[in-house]
Amino acid sequence: MSKYKILFQITGSIAAYKSAYLISKLVQNDFDVQTIATSSALKFIGQATLEGLTSKPVLTDQFQTGHMMAHINLIKWADIIVLAPASANTINKMANGIADNLITSLFLAYDFDKPYLIAPAMNTNMFRHPATQSSIMKLKSWGLQILPVQSGYLACGDYGSGKMLEPDMIFEHIIASINNVKTDRGKKVLITSGATREKIDEVRFISNISTGKTASTIANHLIKKGASVIFLHSQGSILPEFNCELIEFVSYAELKKKLFNLIESEDFDFVIHCAAVSDYFVDKIEYENSFMNSGENLKIPSKLGSLKLHLAPTEKLADKIKNLSRNKKVRLVSFKYPGSENPEDSLSEANELLVKSDSDFVVLNHIKDRDNNIQNNFLIIDKKQKSILASTAEELAKQITKIIFEGL
Repeated sequence: MSKYKILFQITGSIAAYKSAYLISKLVQNDFDVQTIATSSALKFIGQATLEGLTSKPVLTDQFQTGHMMAHINLIKWADIIVLAPASANTINKMANGIADNLITSLFLAYDFDKPYLIAPAMNTNMFRHPATQSSIMKLKSWGLQILPVQSGYLACGDYGSGKMLEPDMIFEHIIASINNVKTDRGKKVLITSGATREKIDEVRFISNISTGKTASTIANHLIKKGASVIFLHSQGSILPEFNCELIEFVSYAELKKKLFNLIESEDFDFVIHCAAVSDYFVDKIEYENSFMNSGENLKIPSKLGSLKLHLAPTEKLADKIKNLSRNKKVRLVSFKYPGSENPEDSLSEANELLVKSDSDFVVLNHIKDRDNNIQNNFLIIDKKQKSILASTAEELAKQITKIIFEGL
């Protein structure tokens, strides 16, 4: 790995001891690490420990003799800034422009042109407090990457959310952020994910069993590799762990509009159409020989008894992606969930999709390979009838990443 410069900041939290492991791992992976610690942080982790790990003095006071302007230049020096652990106090100060120590002062000198990762660590009530949540949302809106917290037993004895993300996961986020700034390696990828919901009335809908897990797993691998990912996802679907642009849809019609707008306006290298799109939408609702339109009622009264739903077919979105794409060289990965478990029938459906949609690859999977809402056993097929078997979503993600970055 190249020698990247990391400005690693530590605030007052008992989770500070975990930073030592993370800093050690960064140094072992050839990162150049400079640490900054608040005075309260040094009550949890020793200065000698940090200096021993980085071979650099720990910066603790913005008024140290001989380092007055050098501290401000640290922001220019760093390729990436990490704040782990980030206390509620520091997060709220940053969001409100308060600069009363070195870390908060340096934040006011931050130019937003490089990754800034924040790993919160605090008591559950402090994390959930409206002030903290408001500050987190504000920092996110400014472009900072707020890493997720974990739930469990906290140092104070409470159980809940607020635990700092484990160091190995923070390391993965750092790697992903570094890869995202390697523009020479970047690929622009659009991924659709999750299940559409077709409205019956304002409280009921028809949907399917898709969770978005497969798509989010693929997105995680691509982002870590350095791809620029737009994740077009259904409401409530599983989202990627790493930073990407998130766009939500609910119904087939909303997905169609947003998908077509994106491919017509942006140059994607790949479109991975993984969303579980409804084959039908509710056209009319029949009751005692009279009809009402879908969504006409806030809630259809249960006292009506039997109803008949008249369903109309939707268009196959995959069939239009290549023709509508601004980039006429875009490559398309489509997914097929066949109605038959017969291998010959399934392959026939996959080949039909290859032809009709002009897909470069079709990923075939079956309902019989779904266990506890986790899909397994994917078969990737290309136009030359070459195929690759992936037993899990992780393996599928690795194979698709190879296809995108190595042309396999």
